[in-house]
Amino acid sequence: MAIHITMTTDVLARSRFVVSPAHEVVSAVRLRGRHPAPHARAWYELAACRMDRGLLAVLEALVPDEHDYVSDFLAPPPEPGDTIARQAARIAGTDPAVVDYHLDIGLRGRAVRPGVAAMHGDAARYERWRRPVPPVLAELVACGPEVVARTAAEAVLAFFEAGVACDWPDVAALLAEDIRRRGELVAARGAVAALTSLGPGLTWNGDGVSLARRFEGTVGWAREGLLFVPVTAHDGPVRFTAEEPYTPMLVYRPDGIARLWERQVPPDPAPALAELVGSTRAQLLMVLDEPLSTRDLSRRYHWSEPTVSYHLKVLERSRLVAAERRGRWVLYRQTPLGEQLLGPCEP
Repeated sequence: MAIHITMTTDVLARSRFVVSPAHEVVSAVRLRGRHPAPHARAWYELAACRMDRGLLAVLEALVPDEHDYVSDFLAPPPEPGDTIARQAARIAGTDPAVVDYHLDIGLRGRAVRPGVAAMHGDAARYERWRRPVPPVLAELVACGPEVVARTAAEAVLAFFEAGVACDWPDVAALLAEDIRRRGELVAARGAVAALTSLGPGLTWNGDGVSLARRFEGTVGWAREGLLFVPVTAHDGPVRFTAEEPYTPMLVYRPDGIARLWERQVPPDPAPALAELVGSTRAQLLMVLDEPLSTRDLSRRYHWSEPTVSYHLKVLERSRLVAAERRGRWVLYRQTPLGEQLLGPCEP
């Protein structure tokens, strides 16, 4: 059984890659603290500690951990340059009829949409597939689909800010690299090669794309190709989302996500430099030949953020590093004095 997305190779060639912060949130929440990727587990643990418990309960009710359907309005089709704030605004503004439709698909006891039921073969099988309505979600649904959409947007944004935001620069860089590499594959071998590289169960059959699933269905409105969405917190096979008239999405896990939790070894300082300023401060000074935040340094090396912050303040007071605010981040870098100090002390 499979989902079939009909298109020609010319239409497939119109496909494009886009980044979606909201998909990172949904994928991290889906497996809670059991996610196989350490960075996704860390996001969930941070969010569970920092965000409002009521909002987290709503998000968990909307993103079940033991069911394979998540309401698509929680992660709308991403647009180029999307931020989590822009996506949250689109979630909040979801058409109430769309919210109801998405809730109907996966929740037992709600209206049965004939087209969805037909994909499962018969009504009884479809009803067994649907899940009970969690109490916290039942209370929210009673307030109307507009309230569901606004609360969902607030919850997605809160989870991102509490758990994902601190790592987002690294995530965005990794996603950009994956997109660049697959773009080179398109240029060298064509769009079909890029498509089939996204993961198993995804095939090109000459007149479209087939994606192995437990139900049958056909998508005939992919007139502008597909949206390929790399998500570092995605686990499992390529995930498919399609709501007419929007361009269908294929969510996949990019290569190289281990970089998000692996730590680098800081360089060994020259003995004279270590004796003068201390070993940790010497190492910090050496790696600050590029602007980095305390979070960057903590994740990249084996230091806690309080340790990094303490030593950076000492180096800053000594005028060996300087701080510069860029948006929400404070970045540190060697000063000319720091560079001069490094020079004579090198072996």
